[in-house]
Amino acid sequence: MPVHCIVPARMGSSRFPGKPLVKIGGKEMIVRTLERALLAGCFERIVCATDSEKIAEVVSNAGFEFLLTGACATGSDRVAEAARALDLDLVVNLQGDEPLVEPSVLCDVARELEAHPECWVTVACPLNPSEAELATVVKVKVRDGLAVDFTRNVKPEEAPSWFQHQGIYAYSRAARDEFSSLPQSPVELERSLEQMRIMGLRPIRIVQSPYPSVSVDVPSDVESVDALLHKR
Repeated sequence: MPVHCIVPARMGSSRFPGKPLVKIGGKEMIVRTLERALLAGCFERIVCATDSEKIAEVVSNAGFEFLLTGACATGSDRVAEAARALDLDLVVNLQGDEPLVEPSVLCDVARELEAHPECWVTVACPLNPSEAELATVVKVKVRDGLAVDFTRNVKPEEAPSWFQHQGIYAYSRAARDEFSSLPQSPVELERSLEQMRIMGLRPIRIVQSPYPSVSVDVPSDVESVDALLHKR
């Protein structure tokens, strides 16, 4: 069964308004992220789902497909709306602030989803102990290949038992529809982590990546990502 990629992007990020259009190496971040999905070579279709006509215009001018959505509580809600409109089943949600994501990891996620369409799939990578208490770096605890908890802060001495979570999800039509039909849970709202809505209802399978996640959460991240891009 074909696997598709939807990249959700919105202008109204609370920590970094207009983030998808920030330029990294002279190119908008949303375009760089879409290009990484294209490099993976494993997706039948790649679509940016956005609430912004400005983002849609940039995406279209770069040669990518877009779909305008309404207001959505989370990226997964936006992906669910777009996938429903496009009548897609298996979808990888690549968050738009992952301009340096490794294409091979996206392929691993797609394969894991094909093998386990009843589950959610996401990615864990090495956690830098110095970022244990950094709230913009999401942590995941893994047991027997499954996520058992997500948080934003852990004590430095507990860091070795946690991984960093990377902004990639994958799910089938049934799993997405279940998620989007549920109200936001208290834990989801408290931690600002959408995956907590489905935790305990469906298994969340983990693809282990050896590559550190390099995402843009706040304006200060742009300079470091730009530097990494030039180094590569």
